[in-house]
Amino acid sequence: MENSDKTNFVCDTFCDLPRHVPANPHNYTVLQLAERTKALKDLERDYPNVPFGWLELVYDWEKNTDVEEVEDIINTGRWEGNGRPHPKCDKPEDNLNSNE
Repeated sequence: MENSDKTNFVCDTFCDLPRHVPANPHNYTVLQLAERTKALKDLERDYPNVPFGWLELVYDWEKNTDVEEVEDIINTGRWEGNGRPHPKCDKPEDNLNSNE
């Protein structure tokens, strides 16, 4: 088989295979994906001991959550707990400011 025959064989065999398309569940634009990639590289450099999946999770959550909701979480102290109500509390509101 000559070299040109091998090239034609490879192209005929593999050129029609579908290529991998990265997942984009948040429907980011090309520019937003580039910004995300850059931000994740910076986060990975700044927080080397945090798993990359967690960095992605935090980045996506922050970008897709309203600013008012993020400010509310910070101002009410909801970020201080683990997000689950304490088993000894009667109401979830009782656990908002407890440090148990």
